[in-house]
Amino acid sequence: MNTNWKLDTHGEPLKALQAFLQMLWHQTDLKAFIVAPDGNGPTLDSPDELAHVNPFRPLMRLNTATLVVKVARQRPGQRLGALLRPCEMRALNEMAARGAVRREDVLAVCVDCLGTFPAEEFEWRAERSSKGLTREALRFAPQGGIAAYRYRPACQMCAEPGATDGDVNIGVFGLPVRQFLQVNATNGDVLLQGLANGPAEAGLTLKRDHMLAKIAERHGRTRERVIQGLEQDLPSDLNALLDQFEGCGACESCMQACPICALDHPRKTQDGRFVREDLVNWLVSCAGCGMCEQSCPQHQPLSVVFSHIREQIEAELAL
Repeated sequence: MNTNWKLDTHGEPLKALQAFLQMLWHQTDLKAFIVAPDGNGPTLDSPDELAHVNPFRPLMRLNTATLVVKVARQRPGQRLGALLRPCEMRALNEMAARGAVRREDVLAVCVDCLGTFPAEEFEWRAERSSKGLTREALRFAPQGGIAAYRYRPACQMCAEPGATDGDVNIGVFGLPVRQFLQVNATNGDVLLQGLANGPAEAGLTLKRDHMLAKIAERHGRTRERVIQGLEQDLPSDLNALLDQFEGCGACESCMQACPICALDHPRKTQDGRFVREDLVNWLVSCAGCGMCEQSCPQHQPLSVVFSHIREQIEAELAL
């Protein structure tokens, strides 16, 4: 059974998490740590390098799960750490289920995702923020984050922004992050008693659970509003989506950016149409990271399109 622990932050949640990750590296005898490539990655070879890693930075240039698979193949048999957002964690688990990586070779640390800006807007806001975007995001973590309309569409509609599926999960939502973070471990190799500052009070866990439920409800309403606003332009079913993909020609930028398609790229028939079953397999495996939409040169609202069609597919499969 998982036990939730608290991590004292002493007013500096980012520094507290960096120090925790360094201790975790030593305790579990990792050979390298994979992080989002933002000036200090993606592969770190020393715990000291974690002092410059920022998992709360509201920017996501790619799905880090693809890097985990790549590095794991380059370093077979080595015990690796990986720092992931929840959508990246979902992608990694799906890729592991498809045999791309052995989950036992990767110690996955998943962190609550406070949301991410489009890259261009991140740069613009970073230049104008006097206190820094990370501090701003963490400041509003107890209330469930900043108003979601500022973020990428995939983040606005994400129903599961909480860290739950990692070997180690770091919670911030609903918590007084200048005092505590919440940590739990699902991997028996991790002994939080030597890394954290004692078991978390039940009230602390309830606050986070309550906030995650509130965020899921809020993001669900956002998704429904977006679908209603785009209803006339959305493909009505999977066949209509196939027709829409045909209109994209040979672009396939969305598939190239998707971590799932990196493993199982949808095949085409002789007439150039994507195989229906392959698209179904892709959409039901979607991690919700939004890399497809972020890469689309036509700026199609792929996050809501795929979510809309996936819901129909799952309903059909349940019959």
